[in-house]
Amino acid sequence: MANEDDGAEIQRERERRRTAERQRIQEDREHRRARAARLRGAGPGGAEEPAEPPVDTPALSPHPSDPSGPGRAALGPEEPLAARDIGGRVLGPELRRFLAADATDHFDLQAVNRLPLGGVVLEVGEDPELLGEVAGRAAAMMARVKQEVDDPLNAGAFLRSRTLEWYRSSSLSPAWTKDAGERWAGLFADSRTSGGKLHPWLLHRLRQLRQQAEGAGKVSSRLRRTLLGDRRDPALASRSAHQQIVGEVAQSILDDLAATPRDPAKPTPMVHLSELALRRQTATVNDALALLFSSPETGPFVVLHPNRYPDCEELSIRPPQAGATGAALAYRLVPGATGRRGGARGRGSDPAEGESGAAGEDEAGGSLWEADHVDEAAWTREAESHRRERRHLETPPKDFRNRPAYEPLRTLVLASAEFRKLFLSVKWRGRPAGLPLLAALLQRGKLAPEVATDHEYLDAELDDLVPSDAGPRPDPNVWEVGTWTVRREGSHTEGFRYLAERGTPARDGESA
Repeated sequence: MANEDDGAEIQRERERRRTAERQRIQEDREHRRARAARLRGAGPGGAEEPAEPPVDTPALSPHPSDPSGPGRAALGPEEPLAARDIGGRVLGPELRRFLAADATDHFDLQAVNRLPLGGVVLEVGEDPELLGEVAGRAAAMMARVKQEVDDPLNAGAFLRSRTLEWYRSSSLSPAWTKDAGERWAGLFADSRTSGGKLHPWLLHRLRQLRQQAEGAGKVSSRLRRTLLGDRRDPALASRSAHQQIVGEVAQSILDDLAATPRDPAKPTPMVHLSELALRRQTATVNDALALLFSSPETGPFVVLHPNRYPDCEELSIRPPQAGATGAALAYRLVPGATGRRGGARGRGSDPAEGESGAAGEDEAGGSLWEADHVDEAAWTREAESHRRERRHLETPPKDFRNRPAYEPLRTLVLASAEFRKLFLSVKWRGRPAGLPLLAALLQRGKLAPEVATDHEYLDAELDDLVPSDAGPRPDPNVWEVGTWTVRREGSHTEGFRYLAERGTPARDGESA
């Protein structure tokens, strides 16, 4: 009888221990569910929440219509955790999110940038297997991130896609500044706020995580690298001086896009990029922009173009005026000269729009070189608009002399001293130089080209103004152009000088 009582007592004790262990497991699961919910910004887990929260990382959808919605993007497929033994290690949420990402299939540069790397090693403890996996994963991530951010072609494509996201989404998202700042800070280089926070570069954060994982536990970091078979130089996060400036320019662009939502009514100031130009010099920043966006070093640097993104207007980064210093040195992201809002290109085809319609198209960035009909008033509005915005006119296409827009522009240069003054303040950079040289000659009355070959461009412009049926000129050094007489003096050896005189009164309201 006594043996039966002892057996029953033992059985009851076993049942009690099983019940206690099941209760402990259930409480641990509820605790992890509540913590995961808090990390996602939600309340404590309810009855309908899954037992194991899915692995995801916030990321803004690149388009408002994206069904994934703003603020969420999965790092990998949602797989249930394998069953663990009673009393086994519980993987924390930071470690789980890090191990869910990799350098290939589940790689997302923005999502990796938001990974909570600081607490990963703390959650691993001294488990040598997990520490080795974390160190190896961090090394693979470093190689992939460096490939993405230090290659100018990859970096430029990423910047264009983020600018497209900014164009489409920033004005519609109340939390744009906070969310974009968290996703983009420290991607290409350190993100700095003057007198404020510093967000380290992503590669430096991954390198620090790797070093922590290799140095944790009872095995030294050197021995751990040997056991892992990883003999690569730990200076993977190092850069050349050229790569560093390109990374700083790219990061400044992202910081400016994150800090200022798009306002369709005005250009976007690029404060971070302007401050970088003060430290690094404008020419250095312009060289990096030209490399990122395959543009000429003098700008403008086209970021978006309607040919590739039909629903967007052209967007260009405009460099500061030559000689600008201090607060006057300012880069801006402005509508270009080709695209129009809503994806339309060129000038409107409705003649009933009149003067107000034409002016609206010019302000929206419609290119006069692409238009089928351009009058002198349109060029005056275009030049005045560029003067107000302190930017240069668009460089003419190669066949500019055959475009309808060229003749009214040259007519204005010949006839109006007021327009010549305006034109010279916003004239395009570089070639073709003939028309700007002609405007300078007529405005000043004399001109000695500073560049030896500039006289050829000016001669070609003057020759084009002479009627084709006028026959050969009596004096090759004299051009009769409308009411103007232009004389050339000097030689190739000593340089050429040009004198311009007007034979008849100017137009009404013009000072000759």
